Amino acid sequence: MLKSFVRADNGNVAIMFGIFLFMLLIAGGMAVDFQRANLIRADLQESADAGLIAAVRRKMAMPEMTDAEVTAWAQQFFEANRRMKSGVEVTGFDVVFDPVTESYHLQFDSQIETLLLRVAGTPHIDRAVVSEAKLGKPPYLEIVMALDNTGSMNDDGKLQSLKDAAKLLVTSVFAPVDADVKIGLVPFAQYVNVGAGYSGAAWMSADPSFIGCVGSRSYPANIGDGDYTTNPIPGLDNSAECPNAILPMTDQQSTIETAIDAMSADGYTYIPAGLAWGWRALTSGDPFNEGVTFADLYDKSGRKALILMTDGENTKSPDYPTHDNEDIALANQLTGDLCDAIKAQDILVYTIAFQVTDTTIKFLLEDCGTTPAHYFAAENSDDLAAAFQSIASSLRSISLSR
Repeated sequence: MLKSFVRADNGNVAIMFGIFLFMLLIAGGMAVDFQRANLIRADLQESADAGLIAAVRRKMAMPEMTDAEVTAWAQQFFEANRRMKSGVEVTGFDVVFDPVTESYHLQFDSQIETLLLRVAGTPHIDRAVVSEAKLGKPPYLEIVMALDNTGSMNDDGKLQSLKDAAKLLVTSVFAPVDADVKIGLVPFAQYVNVGAGYSGAAWMSADPSFIGCVGSRSYPANIGDGDYTTNPIPGLDNSAECPNAILPMTDQQSTIETAIDAMSADGYTYIPAGLAWGWRALTSGDPFNEGVTFADLYDKSGRKALILMTDGENTKSPDYPTHDNEDIALANQLTGDLCDAIKAQDILVYTIAFQVTDTTIKFLLEDCGTTPAHYFAAENSDDLAAAFQSIASSLRSISLSR
């Protein structure tokens, strides 16, 4: 019948065949164009989700961002992520925050150009895209920042950049109204200063002239956190190579910011000192007891995090109790050993290499982080600020809810 229909040469049949053929073309064009439109919309949706998550993390790290800046940041990541850019127009791109549900909503319209339906008078297909990201409840947080205060931090304004970046993190994690956060500070150089007030502590072994500077217990106690009664921390009489005193964890934001502003840079680098005392400041027993036990931490669904920032490689190593040797291989080994011990206690470890050129220490710091994503290589002050902002954001969960 179809062959007969095609061979027919009278006018009515030819007209009907033309209509039939046109309808077949329209049906085929609809299938092609709608399949293409669905592929493009899926790409737009995936890119919108990525853009919204990036913008919300940025907003959490920088609470002062306006709605327009959040939208611009989301759109920047959206454009960078989408693969199908030709033949589609995006309009009405906007991010809005709902304070009741603590959700960020991203919505926009798209017009996708048709290929075959255009001949039927349909030049484009409309598709709306909606993405929603919901903030998780701020977890209970205990954070200690072990920050390099060596002499090289005086170069090119690096110390001020560090202060600004560290205070950005403080502002961010304290920003939620229901934040339950404690932050401590461990400035380190060749040594660490625990404060003269601990001269008579049971975990210390110090002379009356002690004013805060401490050395290392002999190996392997120097890479452990415990047994302080029988193996106390050795106090040193010479404080010339000690930075400002440790600030034990506190929930007073102004106190933390004041301690950050007071940091000054001098001396050589012994990274294990910062790691060891950052770890000790986070745990619940001596030498500092501001941290909760891990059992209580899990009951609170909380997190403990250690942030290590340095601008260079180890230049000193221990000769027990002082750090006057220059066995860099030993110092690097102890750095790695401490990182492993800290991570084994379910403490998140973030590491930041600030303008570090030595490849050995860069690899060591990357390996020290909980995962490679917990390591940041900051080439300048903007990178340093972004690293601290990213860390602050990662400590609060964000989930796509739509």
